[in-house]
Amino acid sequence: MTPPRPAIAAPPGSAPGQIRTGSTERDQAAATADIGAGQYRLRAEVPDGIFSLAVEAGEATARAEHAAFADRCMPLLAPAHGEAGQIRRALLEQLWTGRQIVAAGGLGYLGAIAGELDGRTPLILLGIAVAPFGAPDGIRPTSLLAALLRHQYPGAQIEEFPTAHGEGVGIRRSGELPLPGRVPGAEPLRIDTGISQALVPFPEAGLLGTVTGFCFSPDDIDMATVFTATIAHHMTIARGAGR
Repeated sequence: MTPPRPAIAAPPGSAPGQIRTGSTERDQAAATADIGAGQYRLRAEVPDGIFSLAVEAGEATARAEHAAFADRCMPLLAPAHGEAGQIRRALLEQLWTGRQIVAAGGLGYLGAIAGELDGRTPLILLGIAVAPFGAPDGIRPTSLLAALLRHQYPGAQIEEFPTAHGEGVGIRRSGELPLPGRVPGAEPLRIDTGISQALVPFPEAGLLGTVTGFCFSPDDIDMATVFTATIAHHMTIARGAGR
């Protein structure tokens, strides 16, 4: 039986299973994602406890951020899942794979959250991006967006929802992620994943703000939706090149 979906329209202030993964300085630095798009900037409040994975930084900096996140998570992960070194290596592989996938899509922010939920330890990657989007006169942008998503993803769960500053569209779907084989020439390992997105059109700017939650198990899509809905609910657009 499919578990009940959390309500997108009323995002809570915190999520079940959330743990604090960064230092005070890191939390403050990640409190707001500020992404440039021409003469506008998309601003999104990032919930406390999400750890930035430095998608905009170079490889060395990103790997250092991933290692810091893994170290913060180890007290939670190791007791439940076995040998610490093996768990840490697996976590770093997941983080790097996820970063490569989403960085190629032009995301302006990438973060991660891990927590304990129903005896499991979900790992969720959260990305925030902005892209051009416009609707013809007389057509609601969210209606057009929902129709496009239903056409592209016929099996997905799609719904419109109010935000603090307008309207958005939420989509929840499953997918398959190919991972490189451990032996050269081996068939890639394919794992089922969950993807939750909240998309908010800004007609006055001709832009679309998108929050994507990617989880390595479809069982964690409810938790991903809590975070995507919370971030999207408060997204704003502002004119200007500076913060």
